[in-house]
Amino acid sequence: MKISVAPHTPKEIPMKFRIRATIALTLALSGLLGAVSASAATSSLVKVVQGKSYGFNAVTAIGSNGANVWVANSAGNSVTELDASTGAKLNVFKKAQFGFDGPARLSDDWTHVWVANDAGNSVTELNATTGALVRVIKGSTYKLRGTGQITSNGIDVWISNLRGTTLAEVSATTGNFIKDVKVSSLGIAQVNALTSDSTHVWAVDSTANAVAELNAEPGSLVKVLKGSDYRFDGPLAIWSDGSHVWVANERSSSLTEVDAKTGAFVRLIKGKKDGLNVVTSITSSAKDVWVTNLGATVGAGDSVSEFNVSSGSLVSVLSSAQYGFSAPNAITYIGGRIWVANNGTNSMTEIAAG
Repeated sequence: MKISVAPHTPKEIPMKFRIRATIALTLALSGLLGAVSASAATSSLVKVVQGKSYGFNAVTAIGSNGANVWVANSAGNSVTELDASTGAKLNVFKKAQFGFDGPARLSDDWTHVWVANDAGNSVTELNATTGALVRVIKGSTYKLRGTGQITSNGIDVWISNLRGTTLAEVSATTGNFIKDVKVSSLGIAQVNALTSDSTHVWAVDSTANAVAELNAEPGSLVKVLKGSDYRFDGPLAIWSDGSHVWVANERSSSLTEVDAKTGAFVRLIKGKKDGLNVVTSITSSAKDVWVTNLGATVGAGDSVSEFNVSSGSLVSVLSSAQYGFSAPNAITYIGGRIWVANNGTNSMTEIAAG
């Protein structure tokens, strides 16, 4: 990712990143400044959250659960908790008992927040309501060899090792180790991105232009999505809402949409005006899907593209200075609000989704 702790993509394909990893932060400008873009725009700035008191320091991941927004500060060895409705800082968790050591990824399943400690070979579990420490998962039992990607669907937690060659499955209820899977047995060589929904786990192999679809229970392989039908071309970011799966293709500046129930190709989203340029993260509501554009060069990217879920058509590209986007690398949606982490300015941008 970028500062101190990075996504650590093994056998990385040559990507055009101007910043190889990205970091999520938020800025809090006051006032509803209105929607950017053309007539169809539906999203507008609420505020930009920034300042030392927030503890933002190389933010590499964000998540939300309705009441709170969670921010992983990889260089600060801490996690910041924000009020999702006001943007106010609630807590900065950084005491030694939390075991944060390069927290580079997190996943919020509405009951627990799971934080992958890149440098610590461990996962910290927090109560998603109170922020209280539940446990720190580490040791040979869990077979964590450097923690890379992490995702939880509330039933199981899936954690890739730093090289992306194994996936550990842990019970989201008890924290108990279930199994460790070599990804080669799943038809891919490495895991570069990971997401899950109530029924499936989706693992991206960027080099192979492939996505492995697993049954969330018992973790068995369903199929490997690859080939010309899917148009994968340097897939980087992935997101599933249980009905749709979106995969960002870095080389072709496009989005591939897949049916989450069947794994069938739905459409390729690509256009000169859609603003897609090194997509680093994806989120969605029932109505829209949003992606952050890092940009391959300075001056490119620093924007968020919004598409209609049903049709895949472009709604708007949010890019004006008022949004404070600066190397945006993480995004989440909750309660009518979009939160975008800005690596370049250690800030968070809050946007009202129309």
